[in-house]
Order: sequence, then structure tokens, then C-alpha cells
Amino acid sequence: MSILLEEEVPGVENVLELFERFLKTFQSYGAEHQVFNQCAEYESECGEQVSALQKLIQMAPRGHNKLSQAQELEQELRLERDTWRLVASLYQDRLNSEFQDSEMESDEIWSGLDDVTSEDDLVKQLYDKNAIIRQAQLVVDWLEQRAADVYHDSHYSQVEFYGDAVAGWENTLHSLVSKKRGLSTDNVEQNMVTQMDPDAPNREQNRRLHPLDKEDEMRLLRSVFARLRCGQLDEAQQLCFRAGQPFRAAILEGWKLFHDPNMKSRTDVANTKESPSGNPYRDIWKTMTWKECENVQLSEEERAIFALLCGHLKGLLPACHSWEDQLWAHLRAMIDHCVEKELRRCVNYKRQLQILPDEYWNQQLTIESIFSTLAASRDKTLIAQGRDQYRIIQRYLIMDDVDGLLEEMSSWLKQGDSWSVHLRPHMIRLMSHLALFFRRIGRGSCDDSIGSILEAYVLQLVNLGRTDLAAVYVGQLPLPEDQIRLYAQCLVMVEEQEESCDDEERRRLLSLAQDVGLDVNAIAKQVVIKLCDQGGMIQHVTDASLQVATTAEDKRRIRSLSWLLMDPSMRSQLLIQANTLMRGYLLRRQIEAVKLTFQLTPPDTVAILTELWESRTGLTELPTEVEAAVREYLCIQTYIDALDAFQEWFTRFHHSKPKKTEATVQQQRGGASSQLSFTENLLKEQHLKQHQVEIQRWQAAVDSLTQSAIDKLYNVLLFPDGGWMVDSVSFEEENSPRQQQQQLLRQTCIPHAALLLCNVLTSTHRYSQCLELANVIASEQQSLYKVCSAEQLAQLTKHLRQSYVRLLDIGETP
Repeated sequence: MSILLEEEVPGVENVLELFERFLKTFQSYGAEHQVFNQCAEYESECGEQVSALQKLIQMAPRGHNKLSQAQELEQELRLERDTWRLVASLYQDRLNSEFQDSEMESDEIWSGLDDVTSEDDLVKQLYDKNAIIRQAQLVVDWLEQRAADVYHDSHYSQVEFYGDAVAGWENTLHSLVSKKRGLSTDNVEQNMVTQMDPDAPNREQNRRLHPLDKEDEMRLLRSVFARLRCGQLDEAQQLCFRAGQPFRAAILEGWKLFHDPNMKSRTDVANTKESPSGNPYRDIWKTMTWKECENVQLSEEERAIFALLCGHLKGLLPACHSWEDQLWAHLRAMIDHCVEKELRRCVNYKRQLQILPDEYWNQQLTIESIFSTLAASRDKTLIAQGRDQYRIIQRYLIMDDVDGLLEEMSSWLKQGDSWSVHLRPHMIRLMSHLALFFRRIGRGSCDDSIGSILEAYVLQLVNLGRTDLAAVYVGQLPLPEDQIRLYAQCLVMVEEQEESCDDEERRRLLSLAQDVGLDVNAIAKQVVIKLCDQGGMIQHVTDASLQVATTAEDKRRIRSLSWLLMDPSMRSQLLIQANTLMRGYLLRRQIEAVKLTFQLTPPDTVAILTELWESRTGLTELPTEVEAAVREYLCIQTYIDALDAFQEWFTRFHHSKPKKTEATVQQQRGGASSQLSFTENLLKEQHLKQHQVEIQRWQAAVDSLTQSAIDKLYNVLLFPDGGWMVDSVSFEEENSPRQQQQQLLRQTCIPHAALLLCNVLTSTHRYSQCLELANVIASEQQSLYKVCSAEQLAQLTKHLRQSYVRLLDIGETP
């Protein structure tokens, strides 16, 4: 705990373990019959985190300024824990009742409810056969358990901590005894009650209890009501006994249903009698209690206790301050009304019952009307609590409006920051697992809503750095195309978040997807398409002599091709996507980026494609699209090889020629060597010979590089089967983006290659070959002149004219 308190945000990181634990639970309870074990495990996991946060908050020193977020998180997880508890309670009953109702005829449901003598037996049958009442009671039990969980942190003062009195109103009793003995002189004891029976404070209206007793009385009533709010009737009665007021414990007995087991037919020979339970005059008690609820002389807490037991909603509400308290009060009144109605209709009483006031029977409450009343409240605090997302979820659960809940949760994702409560990671986790729960039990019909919720949760996991968990939830999407799109989006986010996502990490993430049955090849393809997107319109640099630098974004795009290297079967897509990238880079004259793309593409790609296709189909001819990709790849490779050959020739020809030494220059000029000694002359001759050897070596290298450059540049100009960057077989729509880019590249790169070839030939005095280039460009077989602009043709003509003049100068026939 001390280590946790030193964290920047204490306790928050530990709570993030819930994401892994929920996934483990989801996978561990995969069978349909285990769905409620799953809910119980979710509740338990949230409860453990709530307990840990409580300990952290309690152990923090006073004035610790970093616990506000931990306190908010503790409240949030408490609400989530209670939500899972409600889900398990309600839907286990609903699914069971659906099964039972399907097995039972409609007229059998209400059989056996007439002409019974035991109130307790009738109410048990009513709960068994009326799902509305039964589920309302489940919600009441849930609300009472929630209150019990936080009772020790509530604002109520627990009376048992303030003494162990064995007599009620002991200060008043002491004053009365002292006064009788003539010992009292305290002004406080003036105008005090004269008797000690329970009704004395009400009967003697102008007199009062001792102030200390009055304070204890109020504390006791608050504690009793708090216990009743927690559903702890026995504990409330024990409080009354310990406070020396057993009459209050007796009052809490009056509402109990009467049951006499001796009224049933008996089979035992001994014919022994059993003690009855409950109040046979409950109607009289209830009538009198109702009147007490309207007695303004009583305190608010005392009236609320009476109102709770007799169904007096108006008297109960003033003591209920929160949304949960108000819901509990309305449900208690609704259940009380329904039970009383059935008792008076079905029980065979032997006497005339007391008539309850019209106000009681006018309390026609339903689940829908209760929530409408709460929503229309004028209490701003109550309205704010009702708009809390957890309470909205609980409202839909209680109303059994699953589709409405899914649509509501889906709408939260679209509202973003405009929503009054920001969607926190734990809220999205709850929403996702609720959606999966409803789909598993066959209650959710809004597949679109479920899909949007799961998608939001998956993206949240990636943002939290928990991409390992995403694949399982992506696999829960019903449509394969949605699975591919979403998981690809996750991998794109991973690639963008991490500067160096290595191949091992890529392989692991794709393996996780494969384990849950996702289409790994399609996912990798989508990842690369998204990461390699170069925008709608690629800027075309018409000046082929320029070379644009490679940016960090370009390097990231090139690295993304590694996703297609994980499996040999994806080599065709690797080739297609690499070609797409390289076309864009060539159009922008980013030659270095093209070379980096080539380096990433394995040299055996074409061989592997042919081998895989032959092993799969027995054919050696590749599919048209793949064949076109291979051809395009070879076109780009031919052009890059030609540029590299030219650059190597240019560097060797213009920058690597051996330079003449000073001695060599003098000797070539015929300078007198008689002034030099024999040794010096010998040394100069050796320098000259060495220079001549280096010149010969350089010339040989230049000749070799010149021929290589000429051959490779001609490979671009004379590319077989239709020409460079032309598909040998048409397989896509005319004027497609790819074809447009290829045409632009032909218009840029072919004239550029021709000009480079002219440069090589004229620089090496191969003027005849330079003139032969004119025939190649003008040939209708290749039609290279058609891709050259007027300006480019003018430049080529200029080179050809210079070569023609040089040939004439040296006396050769062109």
C-alpha cells in the first residue's frame, strides 16, 4: 500500500488488470449454461478491486492530494459490481420463468390462489407465479444489499456505538425519580413528561423528553431506518432491544403475514400443534400505522419507519434522498399494494377486515410509472444521479428493455465529449461484456449496436496498450468483413504508436488473430493498404533529373510492408502493394525510397509465387493480376538498375579518372631532364608508367560500365511484350488509377532513359550508336516517340544533331 501511495495516480494502474481478468473469465465460461457463473465472476473481480481501493484510501494519510481519482474509481467500480449483481439476479429469474411458463398452460398459472387461509402461503404462490412482483422484489433485495454494503460508510450514526443502555429514556427517568424525591433543581427538567409509557411524548403534547434522551431517540430512529433500508429487520429489532425500547421492536413485528400451520390437513398420529407466526390482525395494525404516518407530531424518521411497513409512499419518500432510495421506496409501495390486493381477494378470512383509505388503493404503481416519476422529479441531485450512465443501464435492466439499452449505449459512443459523463475505459468494458452477455442468452437483436460497442472497446484496448486482448473481442463480431476491418485498424494504430514495431511483434499479433479464427491474410492486406495510403492525388514531378529526399513517413510506409512477409502465401499482395508504393515514389522522383522498397522485398518473391501457384493448381502460368504485378515489378527493377548503372558510369567517368602528376606533365611537355639526376629521371619514368597503367585500368572499367549502362538503359526502352510499364494482358478497367500512373511514368521515365543514354554515348564518343537511338525512338514497334513531349523530343534532337556534327568532323559517314 505504501508503494501504491507513491504512484502518480495511486491505485489506478492496478485496476487496469480488470481488462485481462475479464477476458480470462469470458474465455473460461464459454458454454451457454455457464453464463451466470461468468456474471458472478465479473462481480467478484470488481468487488476485489473495490476492496483494494477502499484499503488504499483508508490507509492514506490525512491530506493526501492524489487520491481523488482513486476515490472516483472506487465509486465507479462499486456501481459496476452492483450492475453485474443485478444482471445475474434478474436474468436468471427471467430465463427460468420463461422456461417454466412455456411448460405450463395459461390457466394453470393462477390456479390454487383462491380460497386459502394462510397469508404466507398465498404470498409465496403469488411470488412464484407473478414474474412482475417477483422481479420487483429481486430489485428491492438488490437495492437493500447495495445499502448494506456501504452502511458503515454512510451518514447514519450507528447507535450501538453510543452506549449499551438497558432502559429507554434513562435521563428522563432519572429526572422524574429525582423530582419525585424532591432532588431536582435543573431548569432542563422543567416541562418534562410525567409518565414513562411509550405514548407519553405524543399524549402529553406540551411536554417533552429530556434533551439527551431526545438526541438518543433521533439517533436510534435513524439507525433503525438505516437497518430497514438495508433489509436487516432482525438487526433493527436488536437495536431497539439494546436501546431499552422493546416496544419499537414489537412495532416492527406487526406487518408480518399470518400463517397457522395447524390449518392444513395433518397426517401425524400424535396430532401435535405448531405455533402460528405473523400477525392475525395485520389489517388493524396496518390501518393504525397508516394514521401514524400522517401524525405530524412524530419525527420524519419515525413516520418513515411506519410508512415503510404499511406501504405509505408519501410518508416514506422524505427520508429517501438518493436515486436508489427513491426507487426502493416506490418498489416497496408497489409490492405492498399488489400483495395486499391479492390477500384481500383470495384469502378466506373469518371476519370483516379493516378498510384501508382510498389513498392507499390509489397508489397504482408500475415499473414504467416509477421511472417516469423519478425522471420528473424537481430534485436536481436526484435528476443528476438518474442521468448517470450506470444508473441508466440499471434502469433498462430493471425494465427488461435490452434493445433500448443497446441502442442507448451505442448512442453514447457517437456523442463523444458532449455527453455529460465522459466514457471511461471501465464503462466501455462494462458495456461490451453486457452486450456479449445479452447476445449469448439470445436477448440482443441489435447487431449493429453490439458491433459498435465492441468496436469502441477494442480500440480502447489498443489505446491502453493492451492490443493482446483485442483479437478475442474482434472475433465476436458477426461479419468477417467487420472483423478484418477492425483488427486491421488495431494493427495500424499499433504501427503508428510504436516507432519500432519489429517483425516478432507483428508475427505475434497476427498469430493471436489466427488463434481466434480471423482471416490473417486479409487483415495484413488491409493494414498495408491503410499504412501505405499516399493520399488521393499523388504529386507528379515532371523533371526526371530531380531526386526528392525520403521522409520519415515514407520509411514508415515502407516498413509496413513487413506485415505481408509473415506468410509466403501473402507474397502476391506484397508485390502488388510494393508496386503501388514504388509507382508513387517514382512519380515524385523519390528514387531512394524506391530502392528501400526493393530492399524490403525478398529477391525470391517471384520464384515463391510461381512455386506456390504450381503446387496449388499444377499450372505454371500465374493469374492475370499476379502476372501483371510481376511484370510491373520487373519494369521498376529494370529502370532502377538502369539509373544505378548510369550513376556508376557517371561517377567513374567524371570523378574517378587518375590525375596527372607534375612530373608527368613536365615530361609530356618535353621539359629538359638533363638538369635532373639519373635517379630523379628514373623515378619520373616510373611515375609516368604507373599513370599510364592507371589510365588503362580506368579506361577498361569505364568501357565496361559504359556498355553496362547502355545495355540497361536499352532494357528500359526496349522492354519486351508491349513496352515498359505496359500490361501484356488487360485485366482491369480502362483508365484506372493504376493505368494512369503507369502512363505518367512512361511519359517521364522513358524520355529520361533516352536522354541518359544519349549522355553516355556522346560522352564516350559513340556517335554512330547515338544516331541509331533515333531509329529506336522513331520505330512504330515501340512507339516511344508518342510518350515524349515536344520539349523532350527537342532535347533528344539536340543530342542527335551534335553527334551528327561530330561524325562529320572526324570524317565518318553518319
